[in-house]
Amino acid sequence: MSILDIKTLKLIICGLLILSVLSIACAGAGNKAEPAEIGVMETKVAASSIASSGMDAGYNYPEFEKISVDPAYQYLELKPGDSKNFTVTVENKDNKTIALDPRLVIIPYTENFINESWVSISSSAKGLKPGEKEEFEVEVNVPENADLGNYAVLIAFTENVPEGDVAGYYPNFPGTMQLNLQVWVPPTVQILTPYVNDLVEAGETYTYEVKLRNTGSKDIAISPELTEGGNVIYYDSISPYGGVTYAFGNDAISVEAPEKVKAGQTAIVKLTLKVPADAKGSYTGNLDLNIDDPGIREYEGKVSLNFRILPVPEEPYETIFKAGNNGTINIQVSAYQYGYGLYTAGGDRNLTPSFEVSLKDPSGKEVTPALVSTKQSGSVSIIDDTYPQPYLPYISARIAGGMETYSQGSYQGGTTTFVETYTVPGIAGDWTLSILPINTENFDYSVTIGAAEE
Repeated sequence: MSILDIKTLKLIICGLLILSVLSIACAGAGNKAEPAEIGVMETKVAASSIASSGMDAGYNYPEFEKISVDPAYQYLELKPGDSKNFTVTVENKDNKTIALDPRLVIIPYTENFINESWVSISSSAKGLKPGEKEEFEVEVNVPENADLGNYAVLIAFTENVPEGDVAGYYPNFPGTMQLNLQVWVPPTVQILTPYVNDLVEAGETYTYEVKLRNTGSKDIAISPELTEGGNVIYYDSISPYGGVTYAFGNDAISVEAPEKVKAGQTAIVKLTLKVPADAKGSYTGNLDLNIDDPGIREYEGKVSLNFRILPVPEEPYETIFKAGNNGTINIQVSAYQYGYGLYTAGGDRNLTPSFEVSLKDPSGKEVTPALVSTKQSGSVSIIDDTYPQPYLPYISARIAGGMETYSQGSYQGGTTTFVETYTVPGIAGDWTLSILPINTENFDYSVTIGAAEE
């Protein structure tokens, strides 16, 4: 592409950007729904359509809509010192010969810039006649001293393609394909405790164990520290000045950890949570393990922490229902639990939901219903250990021999449901039902009036 063409294209893109921003500002004054992101999106759409529009196709790049590159995208994961070959097919769908000139075009917006010496393309420049196809062998060689991370580059097969900043707007520019390369090494440390999620009580103290296993032959240094803000934010209370107020801060959690995870051994990072007596709501944060393992990316070496203060109501929930006859009254109360206390260490904790259920008959007399049955049911997922599981770091899937999960082998538990059923002989009239929940944040109830006994 000539310098004049690049400047022309840049001016068009800048003009479209200005027009889109102005139109959004005029049409949505007072609307705070992220206008900047909308403007960028519209600019990209407009910029993408430049090459396909009739105006542009008849001006600078008439052949761009008539050349096919297959595949248009290639993703590779390679270790330092590894190499990989793949084939790219270019087809001329025009009625005239198109000049091919395979080469790399560096994308300015990428994590790492690839060295052009890493990629070689077999075929030299040539003219592709109408209807012809040409296969190119692309070989990627990653040197032993390559930095770990992600690399992106365009492989261009025609002469007129965008360069510099302009290339960043065209991930699927006609006549090009995008190559994404992830340079990595196998991690040696497994994070066996992917998250800690617990229902806790104000004024109580809890301990948790985060287990790490070193599968390598060298000791790996760690330096755990707490960071606020996790993947999920609970809006328990909003400050009048903006922001989220948590149930407690990081000062309520202490961390004890060894300096290293020794080769071939399992280490434990101990967390102690002292819940303030006046705490309400929830806390979400991260334990950043700071593992000195090049195979673990920064965001992968964190354990999500989520604590919810158990609400303890002082008074029972009450509701009135009408019995239309003298039949038996059946009351069913159920609650749901979401895997609390999975990594609590030390002591026996009973987190099973239960209920104190009482009744008042139509005359106002206290009646105690009989507990006739309890039921517990759950949902279970069957895990394929060859694929990363929810809540488990992606890195675990890359470790030889599979991964270890917190659940039983190939089974991962989900929500558990607890149900209690009560009965009491009934008479027609208005009844008052009282339910005091224990160890739960939610419950459902149902009342069924049976037929009158003869």
